[in-house]
Amino acid sequence: MIGHQVNVALDGELIVTLADLWPEPCRAVIVGVNPAPRSVEAGHYYQGSDGRRAMSRLRAAGLLPPAGGGFTDDEAVAAGIGFTDVVKRPTRRSTDLAGRELEEGRARLRAELAARRVPLVVCVFKPAVEALLGRAVAPGFQPKEFAGSQVFRMPGPYAPTADAARVMQELAEHLDGR
Repeated sequence: MIGHQVNVALDGELIVTLADLWPEPCRAVIVGVNPAPRSVEAGHYYQGSDGRRAMSRLRAAGLLPPAGGGFTDDEAVAAGIGFTDVVKRPTRRSTDLAGRELEEGRARLRAELAARRVPLVVCVFKPAVEALLGRAVAPGFQPKEFAGSQVFRMPGPYAPTADAARVMQELAEHLDGR
């Protein structure tokens, strides 16, 4: 096992996935619908090009600490930012997940967030918002909370630069208390 890899039993099968990372206290948690095989292989969250772009945007908005030369998830956890997924089974596409998996994962995450009283959930990609809230509106803060947490949807990885900057400014202002 390397990085944050763990073995978990899912439907009677042992699989390698990424561990949930919950700092104490947890100021925010970054949520994906499920881990990408590339990230599981590396043992760290968001190792693909789209994921790294999202982490750079979160760093620029002030959610993540300045780059320190290590893995982003390790640096974020040290700053009180957690990482988890709705479903722990790695797949290349979120459409490969069964409805039952999403329902079970949503219930698990709802209980975890309520117990930890995490104020902010950041969903990197639209499918994570849809899994939590049933539907997603435009990127930015969503009108519904999940388990008492505000939900922020990141702009897509290929969103026009001006649109992405506007959405990320909304998060930056929220973090600054404006």
